[in-house]
Amino acid sequence: MSADQRRRRMLGYLPPILQSGARIHDFFDSLAQELETMEQGLTRLMRSRWYSLARGFPVDASPLNKADSELGRVAMLYGVLPRRGESDVYLRQRLAAMVELHRTGLASAPALLRLVSLVYMAKQPPRIVWEGKTAVGLFSVPRADGTYRDLRVELVDNPTMPAGASFRNVAREQRMLTSNQGLEVAEVDITLKATEREIAVPILRHEQSGLDVIFLGRIPLGSTLLLRHKRPPILDGRPVDTPLILAHPTRFAGPNDVGVLARFDMPEARFSVFKEDRHLPELDPGDSHWTYDTLERQEVRAYLFGWSAERQQAAEAQALPQRDTPRAELRFGWTEVTPATCTLRIPANHIPPHFLVPNEEGVVPGLPGLVKELAAALEYGRCAGVRTRIELTLPMPPESLVATEGPLRFEVTASFGETLEATDALTSFGSHISLHEQFPEPQEKLAWDGVFNGTRFDTSRFQS
Repeated sequence: MSADQRRRRMLGYLPPILQSGARIHDFFDSLAQELETMEQGLTRLMRSRWYSLARGFPVDASPLNKADSELGRVAMLYGVLPRRGESDVYLRQRLAAMVELHRTGLASAPALLRLVSLVYMAKQPPRIVWEGKTAVGLFSVPRADGTYRDLRVELVDNPTMPAGASFRNVAREQRMLTSNQGLEVAEVDITLKATEREIAVPILRHEQSGLDVIFLGRIPLGSTLLLRHKRPPILDGRPVDTPLILAHPTRFAGPNDVGVLARFDMPEARFSVFKEDRHLPELDPGDSHWTYDTLERQEVRAYLFGWSAERQQAAEAQALPQRDTPRAELRFGWTEVTPATCTLRIPANHIPPHFLVPNEEGVVPGLPGLVKELAAALEYGRCAGVRTRIELTLPMPPESLVATEGPLRFEVTASFGETLEATDALTSFGSHISLHEQFPEPQEKLAWDGVFNGTRFDTSRFQS
């Protein structure tokens, strides 16, 4: 409302006899001009203090000029800096979203995904859905040509990560250490390679459980044996039907003892564990120790008294008459649940347009700049002590199979794709060095080899 409009409105409130006075006109004219000046000052104050009224900036302005604007100064009060290629409309939305996130909490999965969507300059708010324990963020992001595309990102808490331990030139009875740093029990895969000469009937002992893993076959020189939990052994990439035994021997029957002491279904069984179902020892959280060796024929016979004569002879033929354990190469691999970690999976085939423009130094941020901004957003919203990871994924179309049938014609159309899997991983934390001191275990162990007989040891018996 202008000063003249205010003057006329105020004069209209007076009786008609007073509206014709010259001095009364001058009084209300001066009062209207003062009210207009006060309104303009109040408007400038509100525009400089309120994000929805603050004066904006052109989209193509530099980040420095954007930060020097009224809207930029208001945003900087809340720790929000304008980006290159960001409009003033989106900065107002981003500022309001940041204030709301601070009010409701930053450490939840929906809050973290919303912070990620702000890095992509997506339309707000994103749609959050849960697929099991995975939080999925679905939102629309701009392309370089101004159009929008749908984007999917995933946030996983305590993700599963591959882990392993490799050992070269391993000698007989050498102790090997594996450390499961996860939260749950892990299934282990064991790779054994014959590097010195052929390995006959290898045996691996898990010291913590006392279980023995016995492969009743031979590994030729240069070949690699892969043992997996509840799966057939693989020799040089080909499955083999060679028996795999999981045993926990407490005492053995003698070579000539064929009585009930050698039967596994009797109360006086000589074994506490004997499985032929391709089981492998499990890795409890913490350290585990392994040893590697081979079995000679007498020991193979002691393990297999419950088998038929034909199977015993076939298994004994794989072993050597006298033990001759060559050096080998071993690797233990498992998947562990990473504690105090969250992983963000993003598609690698989309980079926001504002990361494709050169910055003040003339460098295009590109994908590294996007990963850096996302890592900063996750670090800003995460809980104390929680590490963050960013994994790049390449979404593929789902597989489909269409079969059509017609007169004298049968047509099949198939398309194949892959599931959403991580192809690379970038961490937001720096390199580190961990030092672990290892001392011999303060305990004594009793070990023996050779041919075992039916003599009791310490008069103990195990129930089957």
